[in-house]
Amino acid sequence: MVVFHFAYDLRFFGWVDWNVPNGKGWREFRYVILTLFFVSVGASLVLGNFRKFNLKMFLLRLFSIAFWAAVISLFTYYFFNANWIFFGVLHFIAVASVLCVPLIRKPILSLLLGFVAVTLFNIGLVSSKWPFNLISLSLPHSPNDYVAIFPWIGVVLFGIAIGHVLKSGFDPFAKWNIPNNLTLLGRHSLAVYILHQPIFFALFGTIYWFSSSV
Repeated sequence: MVVFHFAYDLRFFGWVDWNVPNGKGWREFRYVILTLFFVSVGASLVLGNFRKFNLKMFLLRLFSIAFWAAVISLFTYYFFNANWIFFGVLHFIAVASVLCVPLIRKPILSLLLGFVAVTLFNIGLVSSKWPFNLISLSLPHSPNDYVAIFPWIGVVLFGIAIGHVLKSGFDPFAKWNIPNNLTLLGRHSLAVYILHQPIFFALFGTIYWFSSSV
């Protein structure tokens, strides 16, 4: 995601002509990123609540994600009104976490429902705009970030099944002796997600201002 946004920001400031995020290759790159995100969401629900569902920790995590999702919406509404983010990655993760909690201990059902969700989308029975196409609101047609409930809820459900596979003892990375400093960003993924774009914009904006004023 950091690499993707780095490329997007270079285009935003006019330094490259790459068609980010909708050009060939970039769209697929985003799909890979989202798939990794949402598989991790499903797997983490299992790994964090396998023995006992920790309601307090779940609610704290949910509040944190929902809070920053709201901040992103307010920020983008103020600065990018025509393309503000009303349902991006964090909004989706918050909703998907709530929807998938009842399936934490049901890997087979999660897998089946995941296939159903993806299939319904691919055969056109469910729109990527659902349920927002049913709501009469002045929402932007091209938000800077949008994650559809379908098919991506299916990927979270696949993640739940994968989480159970990992819990059963099949973990190809378990024998890897990865130093803690290499896993630091992964252990603070929400902070990285929230902070990297403001840092990029502050840095690139400063360079753009100085280069324009020379």
